[in-house]
Amino acid sequence: MLAWTYLSAGENELMELADEYYADGDYFTAISEAMRYQWFYPTGRLYPRSLVLIGKSYYRGNNYQAALNVLFSCYHDFPRSVESEEALYLVGFIKLMKGSPPDAIKTLDIYRMTYRSGIFIEEVYRDACYGSALAFDIPGSMKEIKKYRERYPQGKYCADMDKLESMLADETTRPRHHLWLSVLGSVFIPGYAHFYMGKYAIGIITLFTNAFFSFMIYNGYRMNNVFQMIFFSVAEAIVYQYNIFSSIRLVDEYNIKRNEDFFKRVRLGITVAF
Repeated sequence: MLAWTYLSAGENELMELADEYYADGDYFTAISEAMRYQWFYPTGRLYPRSLVLIGKSYYRGNNYQAALNVLFSCYHDFPRSVESEEALYLVGFIKLMKGSPPDAIKTLDIYRMTYRSGIFIEEVYRDACYGSALAFDIPGSMKEIKKYRERYPQGKYCADMDKLESMLADETTRPRHHLWLSVLGSVFIPGYAHFYMGKYAIGIITLFTNAFFSFMIYNGYRMNNVFQMIFFSVAEAIVYQYNIFSSIRLVDEYNIKRNEDFFKRVRLGITVAF
């Protein structure tokens, strides 16, 4: 009996030490202590807790794939434990923050179906709002916000939902450049894409360069100068192709940066609770 009490005390102390290192931000040592616990107590009652701690430490240490692997292992191997529920939620959260939003939404839906009154159910409803926003499903995100408010009218994250809703409203009113318009305009007016994107100086240079080359081709034809016609025809073709390529690149770069800025603002609004 004394031996069991001693071993149990040692089991608790090891995990408490790992918890202290985690709380202090020393994630590498927290992982080491949790693994030391697993070595001494491979069938210990705190083994699922050690897995969750290692997963959270990996996440905090920016090793996201390792975090997902450990947490999924906890969820799969200890299905009846409280830690299994936490691990499933954390898998969804990490996918939301650092992985694929559609995958995160699927994981959150599994949690909602499995733990209808779970410990993290309010966080799951909150994260579903952010997941739809990060998947650029703005109507879907608005629906999830409505669900959250109906379920938690005085919820912990009502202020966060207000901020997210404001971001979504801003996003729907922000101008978005259209690829087809940029390309079609550039086909008929060289430099149009630069004007469309507000780069007026480059647009003027492109327009006048094309006009100059066209004039030189015509002048070569008028003067019966074959070399001049061929030289400036090649130069005109190169510049024209660059003009079409730029019309695609400029709009793509703008829209990608615009989306990245939106996603960054959305993720910065997510409260990390661990």
